[in-house]
Amino acid sequence: MEALGKRKRGGDDAGGGGGGDRLNALPDHLLHEVMSRMKARQMVQTCALSRRWRHLWPKVPCLDIDQREFLHAGHDKFDDFVYFLLREVPVARLDAFRLHANEGFDKAGLVATGGASAWIRRAVMASALAAPPPARDGGPTTTSSSGSWRLRRLHLSGVRLEGPFAEHVRSRCPSLEDLELRACTCRFRAIASGSLGSLSLVRCASAAKEFAEISAPRLRSLVVDQGSSSSNDVASPTPFVVTAPALARLSLVVSPYNFPGGVSFGEMGSLARASIHLKERETMAKRAHHRSHLFKILRSVSNVTSLELNGFDVTVPVEPPSYPEFKNMRALILRNYDPDGNFQTLGHFLQSSPILEKLTLQCCKDTRKKKGTSKMKNIDPNLMDVRCENLKLTEIIYKDDDVGQLVEFLLRFSRNLPNNNIRLIKID
Repeated sequence: MEALGKRKRGGDDAGGGGGGDRLNALPDHLLHEVMSRMKARQMVQTCALSRRWRHLWPKVPCLDIDQREFLHAGHDKFDDFVYFLLREVPVARLDAFRLHANEGFDKAGLVATGGASAWIRRAVMASALAAPPPARDGGPTTTSSSGSWRLRRLHLSGVRLEGPFAEHVRSRCPSLEDLELRACTCRFRAIASGSLGSLSLVRCASAAKEFAEISAPRLRSLVVDQGSSSSNDVASPTPFVVTAPALARLSLVVSPYNFPGGVSFGEMGSLARASIHLKERETMAKRAHHRSHLFKILRSVSNVTSLELNGFDVTVPVEPPSYPEFKNMRALILRNYDPDGNFQTLGHFLQSSPILEKLTLQCCKDTRKKKGTSKMKNIDPNLMDVRCENLKLTEIIYKDDDVGQLVEFLLRFSRNLPNNNIRLIKID
């Protein structure tokens, strides 16, 4: 019988139950799941735990490399670590790969090996020589062609990406489902993928005539958040073209400067939710040109069931472009809504949304309204022809603004909005 105080400790080779090391007793696939939730530097440090752990980390299914782990170690330490790591872990066999480089690091050329882009290129080229990866369930190897990745999720931040990157996404990632590029420099023409289901582009930069196309027939979710053009040649800018017929969710952040050629969407018959945020207001000289792009976007998303517009305050010109009819829209949200001179924008949206059920208005202060005056006298009589019989709730969210005229405007439609309830919500 084991004496008290003499219980055997789990050593290097402890692997059984009883009084052994319970963590070491877990099978490899469970330990790999645990390690996949660690940052890469912490994951590699597990090799100090025991002899068994020395050979576990190179076979993880998910790799998360983050330069912020090397905040006080310097660029060279991070570069050396990534160079070592990508030689030990075959990226082609990963399920998920994340790389976060500090913004400006890859552009500065501080490392002899060429920065994050070079690391990605080496990993891509190494995959061409790699043997076909084993199946995830431990069965026979996959039948994918040589050089193909089984990668399903790829998230890159702060990386400069050249043409070969987009080509390898197209040709060597047949299983890629989720791609996120954040604060990257995109020096390629297009992202094309037959498998991609989710794509997120956040604060990415490119020259006006470079990255200008997304083509993904299975894409269901798309986020394009305020990219920027690094080129001054905008005399004949290239439109940004999106071909995604299966798209169901769209989030688009635009300004007069990040898409000088406009955004063009193909047919999107499955689109259910769309959010469009106008980040910056354009000057009067650019307003008419930019307005035409905005109405093109609205026409592209006209079949949505839920639409959110942030900062949309387009004043209708003397010869207004026709608003698209939102035949399927049941919810409309106007955030930071600045009512134009005669509530024309809101009136046109109500006219164009026959089955609308919920309307949310988050107002900002109308700086054009003179104290003691009313806009009601100048309302276009044609705007009174509204038939939103299904509208049940209008929420008006405000701070210190005078919303009396907005309420008065909505009450003018009371006969055409028989089921509408107006709810005022004041926020700090």
